[in-house]
Amino acid sequence: MALYIRLDRTAVEGLARRFGIGDITAFSAMDGGQENTSYCVETSSARYVLTLWDQKSLKDATNLANLLIYLFDHGIRTSRVVVPPKEPIVILHDDKPVMLKRYVEGGVTADLAGNILVQLGAEMARLHEISAPSYIPQAFPYGRGQFPEVTNSNIDHVYIDWLSEKQGYLQERIPQHLPMTLIHGDVFFDNMIVQGDQLKAIIDFEEACHYYRSFDLGMAIVGACRDRQGISFKKARKLLRGYQKETTLHSIEQESLKTFAVYAATATSFSRFRQYHLRRPEPRFHDKHVEMQTLADTISRYPDSQFTGLFAEKIFD
Repeated sequence: MALYIRLDRTAVEGLARRFGIGDITAFSAMDGGQENTSYCVETSSARYVLTLWDQKSLKDATNLANLLIYLFDHGIRTSRVVVPPKEPIVILHDDKPVMLKRYVEGGVTADLAGNILVQLGAEMARLHEISAPSYIPQAFPYGRGQFPEVTNSNIDHVYIDWLSEKQGYLQERIPQHLPMTLIHGDVFFDNMIVQGDQLKAIIDFEEACHYYRSFDLGMAIVGACRDRQGISFKKARKLLRGYQKETTLHSIEQESLKTFAVYAATATSFSRFRQYHLRRPEPRFHDKHVEMQTLADTISRYPDSQFTGLFAEKIFD
């Protein structure tokens, strides 16, 4: 669990007053991301998620808050931001940006049911139809343009050669002039809140950007459609069934889906290697990248037909 910023009760109560949510009855640390700390905060009438960023700038945190409001207003099932009555939507605590959101009731499961995946695909399609606001990044935050941060480093590690090889693979296979849109960028199962047979919310839009929609689908396949052997093509069919109920992928996007699944796994492995070998060296997590590295190799070995076959008409009957 990431807990970069520790808060005591006095600090939480002070932040609650600034956000205007009333008296705190309880609070507890939550599982967090690589660069933030979150607390579940309870009052007598509601629950909230209080997030503090260790490395994000106030500007970037404010852009994220504005994006969540924008998405919520456009009907996307995501976190609802709480706006302080007398301060900006993101405030500072000890020079760290802080945002408050409504708690989304439900839970997280690694084995998403088929009907949930259909709903997820449809929600992603609706997201991709929304105009990308000007303040979001125009490239994926840990996409292949960032790979030289590792490949050009002075670290002596076999991963460097592997990442360089995958960079060449992607360079050869990613077509030019693919459609770009507003994407989530990190569609893993633990960013889905589900309750019963319903998808309640897609959360953590930290990596949202204007990028290839095929990449977003590739990431969703890597992050939400896996089994013990690698990719569950049965799950991937459900995801794409929901997506194609709302919109249609061009043939060139369908043909490049395998490449983008490899890309998604590679980028995730790169992000983990960079985090725990370069940015926040942590020996306990030095192998954190291996899972996604192995998955990228597994996907590379699948016949292209297994991915193009996902779009066969019969699967949408």
